[in-house]
Parts: sequence; structure tokens; C-alpha cells
Amino acid sequence: MKKLIFITCLLFCPHLVAAEALLSLNGNLFDVELAISVDERSKGLMNRETLADNQGMLFIFPKPRIVSFWMYQTLIPLDILFFDSNGQLLELFENIPPCKASPCKTYTNKIPAKFVLELPAGTAEKINVSLGNKFVIIKRN
Repeated sequence: MKKLIFITCLLFCPHLVAAEALLSLNGNLFDVELAISVDERSKGLMNRETLADNQGMLFIFPKPRIVSFWMYQTLIPLDILFFDSNGQLLELFENIPPCKASPCKTYTNKIPAKFVLELPAGTAEKINVSLGNKFVIIKRN
């Protein structure tokens, strides 16, 4: 129930919550930045030179949808994981390289997703993530 209240607040009261959370996935903890607004989601992890093994970004959409991600001005390779409204993994793209020349390839989910998690490339394999795994928000700062 606490998770549902937290997610509801993230969606409808973004000005009341901090921009970071602690997320658990497959028994591993990640400090994630929350990309809630259109501007935050558009910027994502662009121009970041590093991302620690235990860090990531959680994109939160108002409702489940098909979305496309690209690596434009993203300097580090990533894994991109798509989750439903319950935090269950629907699809993933692994080891996506930075885009070095335009146009950049896009990575689009086939099943509508409410949440998208970007992690350092290789993380999904390292922590043995598979379809159906769920994430849980542990706390927020």
C-alpha cells in the first residue's frame, strides 16, 4: 500500500517529492534520479560522463505508453528497462552504445510502459534481470 501511495504521489504531486529514490531490483539497490517532468524525461542522462554501478535514472510517465529512447548526446553506454504500472519488467535493451553520429538509433518498447529505468550497460546481465522481475521503491530522499 505504501508503494502505491508513493507512486501516486510521484505522478500527481511531483513538486512535493525529491528528485531521487532508492530502488530495489532483483535484490540489488540503486540510487536513481527521477525523471518526472517532460523536460526531465527529455534530458535524461545526456552529457553525463560517468554513472556509478549503483546509479540510474527512473523515467515516470503519467500513464503507460509506447516510448522511444535514443542515445543522442549520451556519453555512456546503458541498459534500458521498461516496466508496467506494477513495476514488472516488460522489455529491455542491453548494452546500448552512445550515439556518435546523427541520426541516432531509437529503442522503442512494444508493450506500453509506465516506468523506464536506465542503468549502466551490463547491469541487467550482471544482476541477472529477467522479464517479470519487479522493482520496489525503498525510500525517497
